Amino acid sequence: MTAATPPYVMLFRPRLRYSSTGESQFDAMMTWRADLELGYLDEDGNEGDAPDVVGGYAEFLIINVGQHPIGDLLDSLSQDTAHFAGLFEGDDVALAVQEQFDDVPINRVLIVTMVEVAEPLRRNGLGPWIVTELVERMASPTDTLALMYPAPAEPQPSKAAELAAVRSLSGYWQQFGFTPIEHRPEFLGATTAYAHLSRARDAMRALEGVMFPVPRSVIGVERPAEPRHTVISDVPEPVGLRLVRD
Repeated sequence: MTAATPPYVMLFRPRLRYSSTGESQFDAMMTWRADLELGYLDEDGNEGDAPDVVGGYAEFLIINVGQHPIGDLLDSLSQDTAHFAGLFEGDDVALAVQEQFDDVPINRVLIVTMVEVAEPLRRNGLGPWIVTELVERMASPTDTLALMYPAPAEPQPSKAAELAAVRSLSGYWQQFGFTPIEHRPEFLGATTAYAHLSRARDAMRALEGVMFPVPRSVIGVERPAEPRHTVISDVPEPVGLRLVRD
């Protein structure tokens, strides 16, 4: 009798694949996407030639300070990115923001505009893993300001519920090296001149050795130029600015 196909597959070894999204018309700013890819064990428990599984992604942009009015750069993309403009003055970071970080040099800004982790992989810490990993890889080591705006993934039933969700998300991300911007506390920031983000990344390295069981039924096959699998989420692909608590 043929053995039944296991209802779960095992995903492992998370890593990021970066691609430029080409949305910026300015040399001073580049837009990026980082896809969360995981190894995939086949029915026999072997890695073999099984394609990678895409289990989430982040979108972010990098700005070179001092080259162009930053408000104009942000406004050229979307209303969501323009929301960050209050943290800048002309082509520089706002003085009040610089003072919060003891006037350390800030020559680049990295803004995380979206993080999405497929529902079957949430509650494993992969959202913060994505963010700290991309900052480590894509930011300059001592002079980059990383920013984000935490917001609930789904619409909230009331304004009070939305504010409570934002507070909860803000507290969650503060566990991973970010701190409220005193000038605009709804935003969170961290500078690579300090070791907070690096320490958070080091603390999450253990995830690189974890096996993640995922129902076989939620794995769908893509047919891009390079074959991959994709974790199917019941949640539609997010629109606009959204950080998902995983």
